[in-house]
Amino acid sequence: MTMLRAETRIALPDPAAVLQPLCEHLLEHEAEVSETDGVTTIAFGDSRAELSAVPGALSVVVEAADLAGVQGMKLVIASHVVEFAPEGAVPAIRWSGDGAEPMLPPDFRVLTVAGVEQLTPHMRRIRFRGDDLARYDSLEALHVRLFIPPAGLAEPAWPTIGADGLLQSPPPEQRPAIRKYTIREIDVAAGTLAIDFVLHDDAGPGSAFAASVQIGDRIGMAGPGGRGLKQAERYLFVADETGLPALARMLAHLPAQARGLALIEIADAAERQSLPLPEGFDVRWLHRDGAAPGSTSLLTDALATLDWPPGEGSLYLWAAAEHTAFREIRAMARQHLRPGIDEHLVVSYWRAGLAEEQHMAEKKQAAKAA
Repeated sequence: MTMLRAETRIALPDPAAVLQPLCEHLLEHEAEVSETDGVTTIAFGDSRAELSAVPGALSVVVEAADLAGVQGMKLVIASHVVEFAPEGAVPAIRWSGDGAEPMLPPDFRVLTVAGVEQLTPHMRRIRFRGDDLARYDSLEALHVRLFIPPAGLAEPAWPTIGADGLLQSPPPEQRPAIRKYTIREIDVAAGTLAIDFVLHDDAGPGSAFAASVQIGDRIGMAGPGGRGLKQAERYLFVADETGLPALARMLAHLPAQARGLALIEIADAAERQSLPLPEGFDVRWLHRDGAAPGSTSLLTDALATLDWPPGEGSLYLWAAAEHTAFREIRAMARQHLRPGIDEHLVVSYWRAGLAEEQHMAEKKQAAKAA
């Protein structure tokens, strides 16, 4: 196999002090790390980097089978060197060799709107066309980041990987808004995928895009990420509208013999959707009927009425809702599910009164504190 190659020499006062935490961090992210004769090798699949601490610098050589692999490994190494460099000292990085020209990140795709379907009064499905979508066809990582260009922009501007191997954002006036969504359907062979958008009265960038979308509009997509479906003998899914697309996608891919329950909070009966269900599965729709999203305890009240019997096989709990409900559901899970035996994922998709950027910043702070 012909390997593409890029290299750089990064000036650092103490390169070993940067290399060690970089390797420890990447080990936590499933990299293969080894060291032979003073050369540290970091590998992700077919892509690898060889790093050597020499006097006053870190020498790096990257190899991969294609440009996407080269750029991906350059981004991994460069971004973590910057992260672990001494505070206040931003090292200058300049790569030579293959992939020296700026290009889109390897996990980034440009999508074109191919169709729009109104599922319910407040849920709209948008179908997109794109190239090379295989990496997104996974039930283990359900979420993608959508890059939504500002309204009225004649030509979208996308992030690129620059000559330093780092991510370069467009100018502020051209910068897309970034929002997390779930792929609802994907057909890799046809080059199509669908994403369901909740239409809000106080529309953010995602909802506003969905409300005014036109065939031929373009957005960017990166990912996938997050956690998704796990194998179990029983399932318990809990979500409001924001988690419904992910819940529905997991339901559609459960085995025919799967048993379980889905609790779904929606505005009213008009928001119900037809969901594919295994024979042993039940869905309970919980209607707010005029109450504001995030203002009720419908999900937690329904959970409180359930029996949590031991000894009936492994249970996988997946829940996604507003922050207050998330905290109460998580507390219930910790009370009733046995850590290390039963696996569960409970996440906060939004928080009443906060913009998504504020909510994500709070989640990052909480993760760091933990």
